[in-house]
Amino acid sequence: MDIRHEIPKHDIEQLYAKALEYITRSREMIRAALASDFEVRRKPDKSFVTSVDLRVEEHLRGLIQRDFPEHGIIGEEYPPTNPEAMYQWIMDPIDGTEDFVQRLPTFGTILALHYRGEPIIGVIDHPMLDLRVSAAFGRGAYHNNKRVKLIELEPAAIDGSERVVIPARANFIKYSHDGHVFDALVRRHPNHRIYRTCFAHTCTAIGATDATIDYGTAIWDIAANRILMEEAGGKFSVIRAWDVPSFGQVTASIMGKPILVDQLMKYFPAIHAVKLTD
Repeated sequence: MDIRHEIPKHDIEQLYAKALEYITRSREMIRAALASDFEVRRKPDKSFVTSVDLRVEEHLRGLIQRDFPEHGIIGEEYPPTNPEAMYQWIMDPIDGTEDFVQRLPTFGTILALHYRGEPIIGVIDHPMLDLRVSAAFGRGAYHNNKRVKLIELEPAAIDGSERVVIPARANFIKYSHDGHVFDALVRRHPNHRIYRTCFAHTCTAIGATDATIDYGTAIWDIAANRILMEEAGGKFSVIRAWDVPSFGQVTASIMGKPILVDQLMKYFPAIHAVKLTD
């Protein structure tokens, strides 16, 4: 039995409403920040972080702790809170901070809620695009306020013309030696796109692309994806996980229309599917 059925539907509705409330507040903060100045610096890994990343995560954490003090919180910018709690809110206040700094609209905020390791709510919000995808267990997936239901591909239609989002080749070699996998993928799927940030995930969640492969991501980067896919009629699978010293676990995952996801998983024959908590 799926342990998520332990949660009363009314509770899921309330938690989902809170998640949308929180993400609306983060959108307001980010839009206001874009109209003013903010501080930018580099982390030890050379990635960007801004004062807005920090303020948004602090604010979201404060709202969650006010409403659900017994829940845990995992975020990119601060240490975990209540790591043993059954409910864990997982967030990336600005996924794609470099794009945010450059005012490229593809950055977004990711917020998810997991129960005993299983996702029950997922939201990805793009403030500059007025674009949001969201889902809750048993309630469906939504593009803004419109229900999303992905149209499955026919097996015979998988001929290389599918719209597959693939990260840059550097992602395949940063934590592994899988450059050859990237090379094989782009040869077989010449109609691919290379999008950065959670914009790639949003495109697949609404059916604008057929699948996304992501490589070298942390839990806060992909925490919303499985519930978004399941509720839209798609499939999400973490196919590989690494422990990176001084950082933590990073993963490789595939999301999209089920038949295509199964086809893409064949590029990883020696890699077995894993759970985020493995």
